[in-house]
Amino acid sequence: MVPDSSIKNSLQLVTSELGKLQQTIKIISKINEKSIPDIINLYYQAAVVQTLAKKLKNDFESSTTFEHKKLLDKIEEIEKYLVDNFTKSLHPEILTQLTNSIQNYTESLKSLGQNSEQKTKETIEKEALLYKKLRELMSTKEFVEQYEIGLKND
Repeated sequence: MVPDSSIKNSLQLVTSELGKLQQTIKIISKINEKSIPDIINLYYQAAVVQTLAKKLKNDFESSTTFEHKKLLDKIEEIEKYLVDNFTKSLHPEILTQLTNSIQNYTESLKSLGQNSEQKTKETIEKEALLYKKLRELMSTKEFVEQYEIGLKND
């Protein structure tokens, strides 16, 4: 049997992490072009909450005490919040933004590459920055897609 203090601590922890996620979602939802650090922070926080909820659910789902039921009810609320406010809305929006940005950077690089004139130092530096940004976007998109893969495996 799990002590009551453990349940209380678990409830406090999951509530605290959910609060951080809700605040992050509230802020990032208002931003049209989400930055890579914001995206990474959002997915990190979503993963923390999701993992914690899953772990606690597995630990307490077979119990019938009132305290455990209260914790399981809170976990169900959290799972619903995640689906409604992140998985079905913000996640697809971010994936679309990343896909479009990658396409735009790729097209910009293609047009720079088709220019048959001698490349200036400025053009070379611009290309280097575009390639760097493209790599960052592609890595972030891969990171975001891992969230989706994790959902399918649950």
